[in-house]
Amino acid sequence: MAPEELAQRIASHQLWRSSAGAEGERLALPGANLEYAMFFEADISGADLSGARLFNANLRDSVMHEVDLSGASLEGASMVNIDLTDADLRGASLDKAVGPGGRFVRTNLSGASLRHSNLLSAEFDGSDLSGADLTDANLAGGAVRSSNLSSAVLDEAKLMMVDLSGTRFHGAAFRSTVIFGANFEGADISDADLSAANGLTDEQLAAARGNNATRLPAQFADHRFE
Repeated sequence: MAPEELAQRIASHQLWRSSAGAEGERLALPGANLEYAMFFEADISGADLSGARLFNANLRDSVMHEVDLSGASLEGASMVNIDLTDADLRGASLDKAVGPGGRFVRTNLSGASLRHSNLLSAEFDGSDLSGADLTDANLAGGAVRSSNLSSAVLDEAKLMMVDLSGTRFHGAAFRSTVIFGANFEGADISDADLSAANGLTDEQLAAARGNNATRLPAQFADHRFE
């Protein structure tokens, strides 16, 4: 899609929103080719971009509340400070996306791929990342509170100083995951594999909930969850 046409479609969508649907037209581009597209600072809340190709798109500082991005391809996209509150990214690919400071509040990322993504200081409060692949993702300094990461792959992910309080990690894999200083208060690591996690402490284990199937590093072989 030509940049001029996309800009017109975005403007029409914003008019549609501001007029409660009386004017303009909702932005609906399912499956569209939007590689390198410009959404910088755009508010396209409520749009349908399901299955769209957004390789290396510029989504910096955009507002995308309740946007449908299920199955979308966002590899390498610039997502700095993006706001995806209540958005649907089920099965989407965010591999190598750059999104420091992003807001993924109550966002559905179940089954999504976030491999090698830069998500420094991003916020994932109340989000669904069940079955997501976060291999080598960098979430350092961020927050993943009261979220669902059941069966998520966290191999080599950077979770330094991340607030993981109240999050569910049932069956998640923490192979070579760096968790120095992470807050596990009330986190549920039942059935999770932390046997090769880096930086795990007695204090973190005392704060978390687990079960007999929780796999821990050898030095914690005698730990028992209450």
